[in-house]
Amino acid sequence: MFQRVAVIGSNSFTGSHFVNFLLSQTDAQVLAVSRSPEVSPLFAPYRLQQVDPHRFSFHRLDVNKQMAELCGLLDDFKPQVVVNYAAQGEVRNSWRWPEQWYETNCLGVVRLAEFLKDKPYLERYLTPSTPEVYGVTGPEAVVENHHYQPSTPYGVSKLAGDLHLLALHKRQSFPVLLTRAANLYGIHQQLYRIIPKTAISIKRRLKLPLHGGGTALRSFIHARDVARATWTVLTKGQIGEIYHIAPPPPALMSIASVVETVCECMGCNLEDTVEYQSENFGQDSVFCLDASRLCSLGWHAEVNFSDGVKETVQWVEEHWSEIEKLPFEYQHQA
Repeated sequence: MFQRVAVIGSNSFTGSHFVNFLLSQTDAQVLAVSRSPEVSPLFAPYRLQQVDPHRFSFHRLDVNKQMAELCGLLDDFKPQVVVNYAAQGEVRNSWRWPEQWYETNCLGVVRLAEFLKDKPYLERYLTPSTPEVYGVTGPEAVVENHHYQPSTPYGVSKLAGDLHLLALHKRQSFPVLLTRAANLYGIHQQLYRIIPKTAISIKRRLKLPLHGGGTALRSFIHARDVARATWTVLTKGQIGEIYHIAPPPPALMSIASVVETVCECMGCNLEDTVEYQSENFGQDSVFCLDASRLCSLGWHAEVNFSDGVKETVQWVEEHWSEIEKLPFEYQHQA
């Protein structure tokens, strides 16, 4: 259906998985853009493919600092679809550098949309948002018109960008689609995320800090399922709508139980693995998403959580000689 797709933020975990999906499951030409150099195959699954250079190109550009160059590139490529993964996405650290989160998640979104809004080649613009815009939802799954009550700079900055895009759709029929996904996981994920970080801590015999006692409740969705969901929304979704991407209920689990699942895969127990710590400007205690709207388009989650965790642990084990040399704490990039 779409022959030219631009993926901005292609080095991100979700962005690289979506590029991998496009190159393996569609015939589309892919323009990939990220502010950092193209990452290694350890974090970019598409680089494990034999990629046709006529179908794929990568360009290093920063949406905040090189918007003019990015706009020229898009005009040359004329994408029918733009998927914008470029975002500051670490919730806890959004309290440390809030202005940087607003710069990328709000102003960067506004600038890009202002450039694209009158382009005749653009048929779909999709931006992945976040359930953090809802704040604490409670254990009951919420639908897409749930009220907004963000409680972190990350959530507020993402909501600001979302609302601008939706207003632009109402005023000028801007072809926006929004997705909001449960917690993502899977192979090739950044090492500071909870599942790979737990596996790395166990292998290094280090205690894993468990903020707030690990009582926060989340649901988890595999990156491959999210890539398929994104394509489903692009090809079957209704412009101007929001779509939740989440596993079927009941899916909520505590962060402590997620860590325990990793421990079981690696033959150790939770109490020997973690160090309980108080929460410090942490995340919302619970959010849960109803993905019925997306499922009505024919999508459903395929990767079972325990199987996905086993696959991720195996990925850490198989690439340990490379992973053990890398930092596994969050590395901030301004």
